[in-house]
Amino acid sequence: MKKYIFFATILLILGTGISANAQAGKLKKKTISSKAISVSDTKVDELQRPVNEKNKPAEKSRGDVYGPNWSDVVVDNYTGYYLDIYVNGNYRGTVSPYDRRVTWAIPGTNTLYAKAVFSDGSYIYWGPVSTYTGYQYTWSLTN
Repeated sequence: MKKYIFFATILLILGTGISANAQAGKLKKKTISSKAISVSDTKVDELQRPVNEKNKPAEKSRGDVYGPNWSDVVVDNYTGYYLDIYVNGNYRGTVSPYDRRVTWAIPGTNTLYAKAVFSDGSYIYWGPVSTYTGYQYTWSLTN
């Protein structure tokens, strides 16, 4: 009887590992290309990098954002500008000129923007681009 329980436990463990690997393999790849837009847009005006406040620690959160349903967003910057990347209005980092950066998107439909801000306060932007979970998106940004 103990042998049967042992083998059943081994099969259960192996079966769980196989199904987890099968889910990870479902991620599809998709490439999106965008060109710069220099006309002002109110949605892009609202996109701002977060400002650090002194002596105010960030709120701690628990939970796993990543999982089998999240998406990678690979940003290929083929411009000579530093680009701020926003996913659903949230700042996700800056991509250097002629560089690549990988960020992530949560499950569901997401809106991507990229914004190059100049010293005189003007800007150009790329987007909005809508993505949906389940793909690895490569977003190619050009002038």
